[in-house]
Parts: sequence; C-alpha cells; structure tokens
Amino acid sequence: MEVAKRNYGLDLLRIVSMFLVVNLHVLSQGGVMVRITGQESTYYASWFIETCAYCAVNCYGLLSGYVGVDSKFRPARLLELWCQVFFYSAGITLIFWLVSPELLMENSLWKAIFPIGWKTYWYFSAYAGLFFMMPYLNRLVLALKEAERKRMALMMFLVFSVFTALPKVNDSDFLSLVGGYSFVWLVILYLFGACLKKCSFRRWKKWQYLLAYFGLVTFSWAFKILVENYTRKVYGEPRFGRMFTGYAAPTILLCGVCLLLIFEGIHVEKKWAQKLIAVASPLAFSVYLIHTHPLIWDNLISGLFSEYRNIKLIPLVMGAVLLSAAAIYVVCSLLDLIRFQIFRVIGVRRRSELLVDTVKKRIESRKK
Repeated sequence: MEVAKRNYGLDLLRIVSMFLVVNLHVLSQGGVMVRITGQESTYYASWFIETCAYCAVNCYGLLSGYVGVDSKFRPARLLELWCQVFFYSAGITLIFWLVSPELLMENSLWKAIFPIGWKTYWYFSAYAGLFFMMPYLNRLVLALKEAERKRMALMMFLVFSVFTALPKVNDSDFLSLVGGYSFVWLVILYLFGACLKKCSFRRWKKWQYLLAYFGLVTFSWAFKILVENYTRKVYGEPRFGRMFTGYAAPTILLCGVCLLLIFEGIHVEKKWAQKLIAVASPLAFSVYLIHTHPLIWDNLISGLFSEYRNIKLIPLVMGAVLLSAAAIYVVCSLLDLIRFQIFRVIGVRRRSELLVDTVKKRIESRKK
C-alpha cells in the first residue's frame, strides 16, 4: 500500500496564514486604521496590509475541507485539540489569578473551564461544531458527480459571498454569516475546499495565482479607498467601502483560494526545510490561542501599538506592523514548544485515542 506523501506546502500555508492573522490583530490594536486628516498615507498603507491578510481565516477553513474530504474521521483529534485549548484557556487564567487577580473578569473562570461553550476562542467554538459535521459533509461531496460539485461550489460562492456583499455594507446579515465569524461560514469554506480538492479544473501556474491574489487585493483595497473618499465628499461620511473587505467578501474568498492553490503546488525538497516546517506547523494554532486569550488581549495586546498611528513614512509603518506580528508569532511559538513537549511526554494524543476507543467499545457493547 502506497503511503501518501506529506504536502509541506499546505503545512507552510498554515504558518503563513497564522502570521497574516497576527497582522490583522496588530493592525486592529495599532491605531493606524483610524483615518487622521493630513496623514491619510498611513491609513492607506495599513489598509493594504489588512486587505492582504483578510483571507487568512478563510485559508484555514478551505484547508480543513481540502485535506479533510479524503481523511479518516478521528474524534480523538477534537479531544486532543480541546486539551490544547484548555491548556491555554485555563493555564493563562491561572497565571493571571496568581499574579494579578484584580485583572480577572466576572466570566473569566467560565471562559477558562468551558472554552467552547463560552466562546473563549470564536474560531475553535465554530470549528468544534464543524468537526462533528465533517463525515456527513464528506459523504455529500463524494456522492456528487463532478458537474454537481462544481455547481454546488458556484452556488455557494454566489449565494453566500456575492449576494451578501451589498447587504453587508447596509448592516443586513440576512444569512446570519456574522461577517464570517460563524459556524455557518466555516461549513461553507469546508465544502468549498472539499469541492476544490475533488474537482478537476485547468490549473494555472503559481505565479498566475499569485498575480490574481494581488490583483484581487488591489481591487478590494482601491475600491474601499476610492468609494470612501467619494462618499465622504457627497454624504459627509464614508459609506459602502467595506463591500469587498471582510471574510465573506467574494474577492477575499477568492484570495484564499489563490493562496491555497499556490501553496498546494509548492514542493519542499530540502530536508532541513521539511523539518523546520514540520516543527513550526503544529505550533501555529497555539499562536492564536496565546495572544488572543481574553486576559492577554485586554490587558497586554489592547492598545499596545497605538503609537504606530503617528508614523508618517509608509515603509516604516508597514515594517513596524510586520515586525510586530513576527515578534508575537515567534514568542508564542517558542512558548508553545514547552506545551508541545509536555503533551508529548504525557502522551496526550495516545491517551485521547485510547479514551475515544474505550467510549466507542462501550457504546457498541450496549447496542448488542
């Protein structure tokens, strides 16, 4: 039996996508996305980085479907992920309780103990719901014919992305996509990624996908700037500029598709690069868990980069954002190496699989 070769390009995409997510968070706490009269260049530059990074979360959702449609359903995987999430939700809360208990919030205990139900991390809460639907979503995609998969992907793109773009700018969330911060949007991304994997189509070269990515980014960014400038003059306030920025926006969704197809085609041949990616990729999710923990976010990250709004030179502000994101990523990854080693020594993966297998056997024995 032939063993499937690991696609290090997809692992690399996980790393790059998480770095882009951190950029989004640095920008949101940097003050540079607030338009200051006479300093519009800083605003324009920060929004270009923002637009480049917007598709990062979509990449994770698309990856789930692209990889998951051909993967065996492993309930132990969710339990292992929950242990990782609980390690940080409870561990970081415990540290704050010991060091600065006055910073704890009313619901800090519940968010620490029940990270899914209390949406300590919105993505993991949504992903947990998606996880149990994966076997049925896979059966749906695999049962369809080639033409039906393509029609379903096109329908989802039109209904959930194109047709929601204009209502979104008027605050109409008629499909309850919550701007992409939802279980529903993750399901759409999963199905879209699964259809991409199982549909044959004419592939472009990597440079063509890269050109398309930057073309879509530039269009989304330019549309926002030009429309906001026009409506500011006409209505006295910016309007309609966010039509093509946001997780569910059609151009941003297509940006995610372009990055997925670029990295899917990257072949990492160097052994040292493979080892580096193999080590860094499992740590990427913890970068998100650490720096977006409510107590860290509210007390350490919030407003940390507010002085960036005073940087007038575009190269400097862009460099400051990128370097700050890189610093957060590296520090969180190094911290997670400790957690990784603890889990390896304890055997969290093995124990998770053992627990799930035990529960399965007991359920099956009761049925007999």
